[in-house]
Amino acid sequence: MKKLNIILSIAFIALLFSSCKTMQIEKPKESYLPSNLSPAISELPLQVELDVKKLEASINKKMTGLIFQGTKISGKDLDVKIWKAQNFTFTINNNVIEYRVPLKVWTRFAWKVEKFGYAVGDHYEATGSIALTYKTAINIDKNWKLVAKTTSSGYQWLETPKLNVVGVTVPVTPVASLALSQCDKLISEQIDKTLAESIDMKKYISQAWTEVQKPIRANADNDLWVRITPKDLYVAPFTTSGSKLNLAVALYAQIESFLGAQPAANTPTALPAFKYVNHPAQQFNLNVGGDVTFEKISELAKKELVNKTFNEGNKTITITDLSIFGSGGKVIFMADVIGSLKGRVYFTGNMVYNPTKMAVEITQPEFEVKTQNALVKSASWLLHGMILKKIAPYLTYPVKDNLDKMKTEVNQMLNNYPVYNGVVLQGKLNNLSVTNLSLVPGAVRIQANVKGNVALKVQDIKL
Repeated sequence: MKKLNIILSIAFIALLFSSCKTMQIEKPKESYLPSNLSPAISELPLQVELDVKKLEASINKKMTGLIFQGTKISGKDLDVKIWKAQNFTFTINNNVIEYRVPLKVWTRFAWKVEKFGYAVGDHYEATGSIALTYKTAINIDKNWKLVAKTTSSGYQWLETPKLNVVGVTVPVTPVASLALSQCDKLISEQIDKTLAESIDMKKYISQAWTEVQKPIRANADNDLWVRITPKDLYVAPFTTSGSKLNLAVALYAQIESFLGAQPAANTPTALPAFKYVNHPAQQFNLNVGGDVTFEKISELAKKELVNKTFNEGNKTITITDLSIFGSGGKVIFMADVIGSLKGRVYFTGNMVYNPTKMAVEITQPEFEVKTQNALVKSASWLLHGMILKKIAPYLTYPVKDNLDKMKTEVNQMLNNYPVYNGVVLQGKLNNLSVTNLSLVPGAVRIQANVKGNVALKVQDIKL
């Protein structure tokens, strides 16, 4: 009998020791699947602005003083001098520039009359002022060269030449016709030449095409980089905004974003041939990523779960610590527990985005395989119970602030971002939507798609 009591006592002590034993479960291997932000296809407007007032000033600077001087015009006793009287003034409507050219006209002509068999005559001088009007149509040829075609659209006498000599009439119509015939070609050629030489369209388009292919550091705080790979260009008709002549070029491009080190620049591609299409550029489209660290998620989860007790029948566990890492595309929660079970357990689940709550949540929570195997032997009640489902709601992490920050960062990037001297990236984000979540070392990466109105503006054309 005494021997039996000893055996029972030993068995009881062994059972008690077994129930209090700390579980030793092998930690799952930390690993991560490749996380790529897939390239998005966009049509970026490349807006070339030509300030017509600068063009006006350039033309006025090039054409000053005496414009034409001629003697014995058309074999007649007629001399003419023509000066620029005032600055030329420009107005613009789409691709047509209209301008007024005020000129001062001096003429010296012979006057002769025969009366009663006598010839009476002399040479007289007269001055007046006339305004010639022109139109210039601007187009682009297949080699991206600006082509201007200027034509005359008439004249108006501002001050008709007069003489205070009785009986002498100034030949106004011949003088006006002469001014037109002599100045039309001179002025129109000068304007067309100035436009072609001043605005090297291919230079600006080529520079923008080349420079935009270099990686752009959009945000220094989290090392967000953007790489644009242009594929093609489409040119829309000229438009006018105030005194600006706008050329809209739709840059069809693949846009990628990167977090971390600066990505390598792509091999530069050559500027394609000019192609005209009556097609406005579509929305800017970019896939971006923002990281929420495991530390932040753990910190919030611990506030909710540490020292919280969960019941399963007459069994209880209390969580004393919690941390997170990734393994094979799933999130792993490493929890230290006491109570009916003591030790460290690992449970896993899928991390998904809930658009209604704007939060990251855990779905399909379950114990990790090695933890399951250990629990089968010592705490099967935990496997078949509801404790994990009770814990899961506390593992929600709101990401509204992260998305707002991401939106702010993109808008900052689009706010007059200098691509290179004279060319800036301008625009505003219209929409941001979460497309996917992925686990990267140390963080959950929120992948989002950004849409907005964005343009590359060539602002510094030297005239």
